[in-house]
Amino acid sequence: MKSHFNEIFEYTKASNSTCIQLLEKHGELVPLNTLKFFSHIFNAHHVWNARIIGEKQEMGIWDIHPLENLEALNTENYEKSLSIIENFDLEQVIAYTNSHGVDLENKVKEILFHLVNHATYHRGQLMAELREAGLEAVSTDYIFYKR
Repeated sequence: MKSHFNEIFEYTKASNSTCIQLLEKHGELVPLNTLKFFSHIFNAHHVWNARIIGEKQEMGIWDIHPLENLEALNTENYEKSLSIIENFDLEQVIAYTNSHGVDLENKVKEILFHLVNHATYHRGQLMAELREAGLEAVSTDYIFYKR
């Protein structure tokens, strides 16, 4: 299972990089809301990694980052997730407090799956917003990545 998680996090990192390159290509034409949702992917990934590792969360869930900072965030999140996959028992239960102050628990494998699924969901939103703005969009579906 760990090798599968490594593979889907490679996909997530590559898909995020593809989106970063596309947004850089569109430049000033990118709607602010698009950047907000895209930043949210990196923020949530950071928050979940921090919850698993037991580190302080350094960013808010809806903080907006400059486009030029996103690749570094992408790499940092990816590397921390790979470290989690390598060093944690995927069945380990993590206790955390969510953004609404509710105490919850989930297994590491559930959190990791959520991270990939969450990023995929918001990349879909991002592409829809680009299309609505009359800009080029790309597919970041897993099957296209594997082809």
